[in-house]
Amino acid sequence: MKKNILRICTFALGLAGAQSMLPAQNTQTQTLEGVWDVSVTVTNCQTGALIRTVRSLQMFLQDGSFTESANTSLRGISVGTWNRVSGPMYNATYWFFRYNPDGTFASIAQSLDTITLTQDGSHFGAAGTIQDFDANNTLISTGCFVHQATRLVPPLRGN
Repeated sequence: MKKNILRICTFALGLAGAQSMLPAQNTQTQTLEGVWDVSVTVTNCQTGALIRTVRSLQMFLQDGSFTESANTSLRGISVGTWNRVSGPMYNATYWFFRYNPDGTFASIAQSLDTITLTQDGSHFGAAGTIQDFDANNTLISTGCFVHQATRLVPPLRGN
């Protein structure tokens, strides 16, 4: 009898825990919070000519902080902030170092990003500008970019 009561209580607690996780999962899809696989296309703002394409992982944390890692050794990790503007619209501002092929400092880049989350929260599109500044903080270039991103969702883990 005690074993059955223990099993029922354990099962009930498991259901309660699963129920409490559902709203968190649903609200996460209505926010930028999470990790994203991002395709980045950078162009000349005046001519539209392609400058580069990059793939990155971007992480938007609940506290409004942002980090990014790109698939190129010519730039460092991005750090910055993000916020909701209204509805599915967000802004992000972040910075990263660029390096010359020999590994020396080339510039510090500032990105200003306007993001639109899809209704189901599984993708976002973004557009913005990227400005590069030299060691004396003098603007040396400006590029435009677009992002296409897919939310990375961890697989459900079995018990």
